[in-house]
Amino acid sequence: MYQVTVDYAKKNLNELCDRAGQEPEGVAIVNENRSYILIAQEEWESLMETAMIMQTPNILQQIEIARQEYLTGETVSMEQIFG
Repeated sequence: MYQVTVDYAKKNLNELCDRAGQEPEGVAIVNENRSYILIAQEEWESLMETAMIMQTPNILQQIEIARQEYLTGETVSMEQIFG
């Protein structure tokens, strides 16, 4: 992950915004003993969506069941449902 100091970030915000849009892990801005991460909004939304989905009980088992149903042809298309 690309890291910069707060002073560098203040002087080069446009550059860091561009870089944050290119780096999936974002840019770390370090101030004394703390770090802050600058990431693109799309990346943030993706992380939040994943966190919300992972809070669903048994989600991984449900996904695996759905995969098996798909592989065995036990699914129907949107066209079959809605005509």
